[in-house]
Amino acid sequence: MPFANRYIRSLRIAAAAGALTLGAGLLVLAGWAFGYQPLTQVREAWTPMVPMTAVAFVLSGSALLALAIAMTKTGREADRWRLLALALGVAVGVIGARRLFYYLMGWTTHWDMLGLVPHAGPGQMAVMTAAGFVLAGFALAATVQRVVSLLAQVAASLVLFVGWIGLARYLYGGDATGLLFRMAMPTALLFGMLGAGIVFARPDGGFVQLWNSESAGGLLLRRLFPAALTVPVVVGWLRLEGERAGWYGLETGLAIFAMSNVLIFAALAWHTAHRLHREDLRRRETEERLRESEANLRHTVELNPQVPWMADPSGGIRDFSPRWLTMTGLTREEALGGGWMSAPHAEDLPVMRAAWERSLATGEPYDVEHRIKMACGEYRWMRSRAYPRRDGAGRILAWYGTTEDIDEARRARAALEESEEKVRRMNAQLERRVAERTAELQAKNRELETFTYSVSHDLKAPLRGIDGYGRLLEETHASRLDDEGRLFLAAVRQATRQMGQLIDDLLAYSQLERRALTLAEVSPRAILDAMPCAFRDELLERGVLYEVDLSEQKVRADAAGLAQVLRNLLDNALKFTRGAPTPSIRVEGRVENGSYILSVRDNGVGFDMKFAERIFEIFQRLHRAEDYPGTGVGLAIVRKAVERMGGRAWARGEPGKGAVFFIELPLSS
Repeated sequence: MPFANRYIRSLRIAAAAGALTLGAGLLVLAGWAFGYQPLTQVREAWTPMVPMTAVAFVLSGSALLALAIAMTKTGREADRWRLLALALGVAVGVIGARRLFYYLMGWTTHWDMLGLVPHAGPGQMAVMTAAGFVLAGFALAATVQRVVSLLAQVAASLVLFVGWIGLARYLYGGDATGLLFRMAMPTALLFGMLGAGIVFARPDGGFVQLWNSESAGGLLLRRLFPAALTVPVVVGWLRLEGERAGWYGLETGLAIFAMSNVLIFAALAWHTAHRLHREDLRRRETEERLRESEANLRHTVELNPQVPWMADPSGGIRDFSPRWLTMTGLTREEALGGGWMSAPHAEDLPVMRAAWERSLATGEPYDVEHRIKMACGEYRWMRSRAYPRRDGAGRILAWYGTTEDIDEARRARAALEESEEKVRRMNAQLERRVAERTAELQAKNRELETFTYSVSHDLKAPLRGIDGYGRLLEETHASRLDDEGRLFLAAVRQATRQMGQLIDDLLAYSQLERRALTLAEVSPRAILDAMPCAFRDELLERGVLYEVDLSEQKVRADAAGLAQVLRNLLDNALKFTRGAPTPSIRVEGRVENGSYILSVRDNGVGFDMKFAERIFEIFQRLHRAEDYPGTGVGLAIVRKAVERMGGRAWARGEPGKGAVFFIELPLSS
């Protein structure tokens, strides 16, 4: 059985009392067994403890220990310790009852000595000792029960009284042969210890529960009870000693005894009253803070836009904020119980009632949106929610809920839903328009492809005829032409070839946008190494210093597009290094800020940086065609192809010192 921390101390007192009682009984038995008289008779003038009394104390101490242990256990283990304590308690009661029966019958017996020879005294258990064991056995057996027994507490208190009266007898002296006082002093002491231990073994009820209480009654008990036990005894002993010494007579002794008790208990009463007064002041201060806290809570509740309410486990409304009455116009009597159902809209009431009954049956939270008729007659949307409060066993004690005005939020939600519907319709209309425009664009692209094919075929066919007839004229009739005629014929053929190249470049530029893009993991080094052999032959023929510094870094690009970009950049470098004394071309690559930067550097004619963007535009040339032939389309193809792959292209140059063309591509993931 688990206890609060303040109860543990009580169980420790009970266990200590049991252990001391058990130990004292064993010491007395050892004294009888080994003939060591100081263990059986502390002083020669005192009555010795007989062996049977020692056995009864051993059993009593063991029972008290078992009882204290049982109070800290649970389940079957606790039941086993209780059963042991019960058996030992019954045995103690039987020992005491047997001896009382002998006294009543006037019989004498030597069983109390267990076969040993007494060295002093009658060698029999005193009648008060036997009565004490009967009470102790009953108290132990009754205390074992799960429910605290008032009779067990009374019996344990009587055991304590028996011990206390025995100690008083030794304190005051008197006839040692009297019936009530034929008890050993250690027996009286152990009875007092045993009785207190049995009382403290049940901190969950009775005397000790009040003793451990933080209430005024607990404080009063802890202050006065020890004094009530000890002060009269000590004062009476002092009065008796004064009379025996001849300091005063009987009357004066009684006066001193009475006034001493009055003075001591008055002081205790004043001290206790002072302590209770401080506790009462603290209690009042706490109550005042509590009232202030409750007032603040009520004020906060009234300021809260939600209306709190409370219902009993059966669903009847027990309490609510006064704002509910102001809001609905109902009286308090009309709103209590099930009267609140007169406020909701008739269409919402069945849903509310069904949800409320389901929550009451299952214990699930209640959450419903509904309309409430306001005091002004209009209906507003509300949201009512409630959650159950349960006890330790899971039983519902009450329902606590709130009703919140959500009319504005619901209107806003409706407006939002209407706006979203409009947006959806607009999106659908836009998608239809996009689909129509896409279909038109695809039709235009098909027309453009047809036109491109026609241009390619219809324009290049005459060019091939012109170039063919020019070549025949040059081969068969060149001797009939003078130098000027041959010059004109060569110019015609060169213009024809340039026109054919321009048509091819325009076709390549137009097809670049329509060609399917396949992005994949690509190695720029591998693509560069796969360039045509004719390109390498031209490098060797012209003595170009060609350097490549590319790692095996992979990029995400279109392999065909990247190959076209590199080919155009190298063609551009070869073209503009024709006039250089020692032409050089260097291809480099590096990783920078999560991208791959590839550059083609040459030492050709270069360009002015103010034309850095112009050179990437179609048909834009910075030099005369007679000096550097070309169509003005190659670099435009480079930029468009790189941008389609998610990159960018730019250039840096200086007139007479060469140029560097850069492309940036994303790294492969």
